[in-house]
Amino acid sequence: MDGKGFIGNIEENLVPISPIISFAIKKQLAEIGTTVEDLNPKEAMCFIDNMTDALELFLGKTEASKKRKLMLSLLRKYAPEYFEERSLI
Repeated sequence: MDGKGFIGNIEENLVPISPIISFAIKKQLAEIGTTVEDLNPKEAMCFIDNMTDALELFLGKTEASKKRKLMLSLLRKYAPEYFEERSLI
């Protein structure tokens, strides 16, 4: 999985909303115990779940749900085999 590309794309889409989201991304990666370079698809799913919860504080439930869908589509782009293995496509 291209963790740098995945997180970079998330940053491109979310940080313009509020600069504090950049901190939230770093915090969520630290809580999972991984780095952008070492991120695997399973950790990325945990990251998405945690970021969705964090985004609810900033954006509300509806917008956070939309951003979750965006993050899932990015994960599908950067780790298609993860979705194929779990029949999630």
